[in-house]
Parts: sequence; structure tokens; C-alpha cells
Amino acid sequence: MANECRTASGLLLFALLAGCSGNGSSPAVAPISTFTSPSIAASSSELAPEATTLWKSAITRLGHYNVDPSKIFVAGISSGAFFAVQMDVAHSATFKGAAIYAGGVYWCAGPGGAATALVDCGGETLPTNSASYHSTLLPSETYLDEQSRLGTIDPSSNLKDQPIYLWSGTLDEVVNPLEMADLDSEYEHYGAKIHFDNSFPAEHGWESPNGELACGDLGTPYMIRCSKDKDVYDSVHTWLSMFFRDLKPRNDGKLSGTLSAFDQTEFGASANLSMAPTGSVFVPRNCARGERCGFVLALHGCLQEASLIGDKWVAEAGINEWADRNDIIVVYPDTVASSAPNPTNPNACFDWWGYSNQYDPNYALKSGLQMTALYAMVQRATGAR
Repeated sequence: MANECRTASGLLLFALLAGCSGNGSSPAVAPISTFTSPSIAASSSELAPEATTLWKSAITRLGHYNVDPSKIFVAGISSGAFFAVQMDVAHSATFKGAAIYAGGVYWCAGPGGAATALVDCGGETLPTNSASYHSTLLPSETYLDEQSRLGTIDPSSNLKDQPIYLWSGTLDEVVNPLEMADLDSEYEHYGAKIHFDNSFPAEHGWESPNGELACGDLGTPYMIRCSKDKDVYDSVHTWLSMFFRDLKPRNDGKLSGTLSAFDQTEFGASANLSMAPTGSVFVPRNCARGERCGFVLALHGCLQEASLIGDKWVAEAGINEWADRNDIIVVYPDTVASSAPNPTNPNACFDWWGYSNQYDPNYALKSGLQMTALYAMVQRATGAR
């Protein structure tokens, strides 16, 4: 391994450190500027006005809703995908399925922290334009089985028959498609029912008809749009159909539901957890009236936090348009970039390697610090707390 941090298009979407670890087999120390280009690190004042309206709006308290406990799901992209796998596995009694875009196996980073995650799981782009990868499937399953027996996560038997959607672009330079193949094997090992979209010539990003980038483009805001048989593809429709079945048509007009900012601090969000003071929640009109609804926890990737790209993650994810007519509440937690002495997380990734409060060895367990905060949001919104 060369002693430097190589990144796709000069970026490191996965940027796990302010600099990379400098031991013999890992990348050498590099400044934060290695990972964040000036065009990406735009201040909020440089964002388009329509991209800043939500996260600058009045802050509300996340409400309790009448959510069907059999219709609670999690979805994520990149660091949010790795974290979504953690949420799904650790709380498999609550989550009934997951949609994972360019993530990887449970506890992929193991006990090794950021440097291990970077080299083994994703983030470092090699001179061949492929993402660095070393399989951690076996230790992942060993750890998962052990924690299931110990009761630090829900029983792994809950994963059997879960609907699982997986997305991996063939051109992904940030998370190696082999990592997603490992995740496919892992979910299959535990008996999940999987739909794996892995044939699109896509770069690293979340795919939806609302994405502003072409399928094969890599760059901010990492929201891509692909085609299938000359028609625009809608991966969100694919996994929502798996989760909720018999969907009503997507609403491409004015949404009747309400999108608002909510206070994350009451759930423990703080600089120590690299979490923003506010997140976003979409509540369809019928859900606000107390009717029985479904629920999706949607997690963005690195460099997709609201303070950097405004509403683009929430607006371009393409979930709200389906949720509006199908009575699905969507909670979008948000992170914030941080550096020492706060947790070293310069690109506002969700915590899937243990950065919380400098280092959280239980990051993938139910007791994980960031895991606890997000799960409290789920409990509140679904009426369990």
C-alpha cells in the first residue's frame, strides 16, 4: 500500500480521519484539505436559497405517530449505509428490512478503527481507480454471532426473511463492489430475502429519478440518476415495493405532507457524537391525522450533511414523493463535521468505525453512542417512547 491517501476525483467521500493513520501498512498522515476540495466545502451562505430553506427553518419537536410495528425500515448511502446495516442488525426486532447503497458488512471496521475501515471497507481509491478492499466477512459474521448470543444485539434469527435491497454501481471507486457482494453473502447467510441491483454503470451515490448527477458521475452531492431499458430508473420504488407492496403512484406534484426540521439534541445529539442540532422529518397528511403509517429511517453519506449541501439529500433522495401517498413517515437524522478535540470526523460521516466521543468500542452494538441517539428518534417517531 502506498503511503499516501488516494481519493476518487481528488475527494474522499468516506474520509474517515482528518488524516490517515501512519503505521507501516496504512496510509500516511494527510491534512484535511486532502479530503475536501474548495468546491465541496462551500459555506451555507454559498448554497442556493432553495437548498437552505429547511435547515434554517423553525425547529420542532419530533412527534409520536401511529406506526405499524411491522413496517419499520432503515435505508442509507455510503457511511449511512454501513450505519444502516448496524441499525438493522443490532435492532433486528425493530427494523423489518433495509435498503443499502454502497455500504458493507456489519462491523466492517472491526476493532481497528478508522485506518482499518479505510483500507478494508472503502474510501481509499487505488491507482487503478478501484476502491481498496480486503474482505472482513468472516470476522463480521463471527462477531455478529457472538454478540447475538450475548444479547448486546437482537437475535440474528430476526434477519431471516427480512426484505433487503442492495445497490452497488459497477463503476464505484469509493466502496468496492466486492464489499457489497460480501454484504449480499452475509444477509443470505442469515436467511434474508435480497434484491441486489449490481449491474448499473454507476459511480458512488444514491440513485433516484431526482438525482442531479448522471449515473456514472462522481462528485457532490452524490445523488445520481440512472436508466434501465432507456427509461429513468427508480431504485427507491424498487425497495419501497419490497417493504410496503401495492404502492400508490408517486406524487410528482406538490406534496400534501409536511417536511420540517426537528430538534436532535433531546436525543443526545452533540459535538461529541458529531451530530447536528437538527434533523429533518417528512410526515404525510394522513400520518399527522393519526392514521396507521409506515416508517423509514434514511441516513445520508459523508459530505451530505445539511450544513454543506442544504436540502439536497432530503429533496433528491426521491423517498418523500412515494411516502406522501403511501403514508410513510421518513426521518432524516443529520451529522456535522468535527475535528479534534471533538471526534475526528471532518466529512460528517455517520459513525460506523467508533469515532463517537473519540472512540466508542461498542459502536455497532445497541449500546453504541450514536446508535443509541438514532434509535431513540425511531422509538419516539414510531410511538414506542
